[in-house]
Amino acid sequence: MTIAAAPNDMLAAAVSLGPTIRGFADETERMRQCPPALVDVLHEQRMFDMILPKKYGGLETDIPTMVRVLEELAIADGSTAWAVGIGCGTSIISAALPEATAREVFKPRVVTGGAQAPNGRAVPVDGGFRVSGRWGFASGCTHCSWLVGGTLIMDGDAPRMLDGGMPDWRTMLFPMSDVEIIDTWHVSGLRGTGSRDMEVKDVFVPNERVISLIDAHRYVDGPTYRFPVLGFLALTIAPIPLGIARRAIDELLTLAGNKMPMGTMHKLRDRAVVQYEIAQAEAKLRSARAWLYEVTDEMWEQVVRGEEVSMRDRAILRAACAHAAIESSRAIDMAYTLGGGTSIYETSVLQRCMRDAHAATQHVMLAPQNYETAGRLMLGLPPASLMV
Repeated sequence: MTIAAAPNDMLAAAVSLGPTIRGFADETERMRQCPPALVDVLHEQRMFDMILPKKYGGLETDIPTMVRVLEELAIADGSTAWAVGIGCGTSIISAALPEATAREVFKPRVVTGGAQAPNGRAVPVDGGFRVSGRWGFASGCTHCSWLVGGTLIMDGDAPRMLDGGMPDWRTMLFPMSDVEIIDTWHVSGLRGTGSRDMEVKDVFVPNERVISLIDAHRYVDGPTYRFPVLGFLALTIAPIPLGIARRAIDELLTLAGNKMPMGTMHKLRDRAVVQYEIAQAEAKLRSARAWLYEVTDEMWEQVVRGEEVSMRDRAILRAACAHAAIESSRAIDMAYTLGGGTSIYETSVLQRCMRDAHAATQHVMLAPQNYETAGRLMLGLPPASLMV
């Protein structure tokens, strides 16, 4: 029998993992994926099991706790935290799969990943679909057993349309044996996430492995699985820039206490501009963090009470996720600049924090257009997209 860890135990485990993850950070960066030995350590601490239902051996951790755990992991290394967040985020499909299929997929030490962008094309056939497609950004695919791909259901040469004018967009679940991994992951930041391309060619996917995440029937109930799914997916990555920024500011504080800039007889910390700027960076980080946790906790309480979450509230959460990433990257830029020439060396944590945070801001879930969606709903206008 699997015993779920208490929320404080998961956070304590994340804190205790910090030195180990930091010890792997250079190897993670060099390999452009989580090293197998580090994946084993993450399994031992049940990090990939946070969202998996208890009935399938998971921990069924509440979402606010998951967010705090991911932030803590990101203080040690952004790429490792990202891989954990994607693994946890994809495991939400377990609640939308028939029990027999979920038990087939979610065996001990299984990690799922993939990409939700609708880059696949599916043709209906008896018992399921024939699917072809290629997806980028399949984070963590190097340690996954199953991958998902967002797919449009085709009606001839065009996508099948649903009531309301939306295309029929499903999530297809593939075993690794059906997927070709293409190593395209040569990037500036979050190098250790292993976010390679994935491709399938005319693969049969049975109906029991086809999911409509937005309006799917839930075979497992609970507030974690009733939480708005796009908001949940945003929360699997939004806390990571917060953790990266915490690390960057702490690194700068240490550097400022030791570095004596050329041509001066005083340490970096004695400069007024450094004192001003580092306080500004701290303010940016803490205010963005506070807003993200405020709206996350509020929405979680709504879901626990069984209330319907409004489109406006969903958009506010997405804006808070984007704000966390954007303000974190700005705080990191300040710390990086204050570090001077020291920051540019590969041995400097500041340069990795800068690269990782700016890579995170390019994710669609954390992009600035989330502000626009929230603003439209606040002003009483319809959203430009229903994907909120």
